[in-house]
Amino acid sequence: MSVPAELLALRAQIDELDQQLFTVLAARFAVTAQVGQLKKQHQLPAQDADREAQQLAKTAALAAATGLDPAFAQRLQRLILDEVVAQHQQC
Repeated sequence: MSVPAELLALRAQIDELDQQLFTVLAARFAVTAQVGQLKKQHQLPAQDADREAQQLAKTAALAAATGLDPAFAQRLQRLILDEVVAQHQQC
């Protein structure tokens, strides 16, 4: 079965966007690893509920402003925050 050229081009765009998404996510985790080290040095807890609440609120606003579903964006952000906390607990 032949795949239309337009579909192939769109898939290539998706692949490029996925690459960018994961590159940015890796950079974010590199920064949060530094945060985890600072928290350890200063004997701060791995999790900051107030900061997380701020991040989730900001995520909903950013999602709404860009046309994304705020609830979806917050679920995604929650996954990221949970991973960060897990990494901080391993420090």
